[in-house]
Amino acid sequence: MKLNIFLLTSIFILILFYYGKFIILPLFISLFIYIVIKSITKIFVKISNQYLNFKLNEVLSFFIFSLISSIFFYFIWKILKFNLSQVMDKSEFYQNNLNFIINYFTNSSINKIIPISDIFDAINFVKIFSNVLNSLTGLAGNFSLVLIYLIFLIVEEKNFLIKLNKVSKNKNKNKILTKINNDIFKYFRLKTFTSLLTGILTFLILQIIGNDLSTVFGIFAFFLNFIPFIGSLFSIIFPFIFSCIQFLNFFDPLITLILLISIQIFVGNFLEPKFMGKTLNISPIVMLTFLSIMGKLWGVFGMFLSVPMLVVLLIILNNFKATRKFAILIAEK
Repeated sequence: MKLNIFLLTSIFILILFYYGKFIILPLFISLFIYIVIKSITKIFVKISNQYLNFKLNEVLSFFIFSLISSIFFYFIWKILKFNLSQVMDKSEFYQNNLNFIINYFTNSSINKIIPISDIFDAINFVKIFSNVLNSLTGLAGNFSLVLIYLIFLIVEEKNFLIKLNKVSKNKNKNKILTKINNDIFKYFRLKTFTSLLTGILTFLILQIIGNDLSTVFGIFAFFLNFIPFIGSLFSIIFPFIFSCIQFLNFFDPLITLILLISIQIFVGNFLEPKFMGKTLNISPIVMLTFLSIMGKLWGVFGMFLSVPMLVVLLIILNNFKATRKFAILIAEK
């Protein structure tokens, strides 16, 4: 009976997500931004109280950090757009290099086994760069709705906590909610740090090698690090393919591939487990299934938000006795 209710609820939520995308997606993006900023704000408050000569209020710290983050992401967006515009001016050069690769593989014996020339033939740089720029412009236009949601979340936070205490007088439940809150912030704080490190290292390596899209791939590496397996794979494959097309040699793409794989191994297999213990206790099958579903419903943003959503869901389900059996179903161990 409970399983049937769970399945029906899941189907209803998926339908709601699909048809309410224009409202729910900006809300989830704003929630993600809110949690990340809030978790980092707590570090600044702790540092100011312990190591600096002044005590920083959490609300004031949040607004300061939100302002800094907004300015930072605005400049990131401008740099990203500028980098793509510069590369678009050289799109004919990349297309000629690509045609050379296509002609090479068309005449090779490898192409009879794996149709590499057909894969490369579908790439059109002018179209790709134009679509990415249009997507970025569209995202900037929709960001106003995300910002409105973010402001309301900040304003409602204090009232929400008061309401929660009024509704639930049970101290044990309040402790569980506090633990859930702390666990979510801890995950996002550490994941943001490792993602930022991945993005910076990717940018520096590609910049040293001379990759024309080093800025774009560095920013993408930051966001893709929130998507396990597929995100790490894309962070390596895309710069490698572009290096093959840009440099038309064997050495530069190989160095790019080796160094980017090294970054992913260092951050994903050494650094994250060291800070987080077991980074994610989510079943890989559940993760990939949910990743595919959210990708189908919300596209790239759905894939980006899918794992954070699963992490939050697992933390919530695991902290209540009545829902712990569902947490076991989606957990790896």
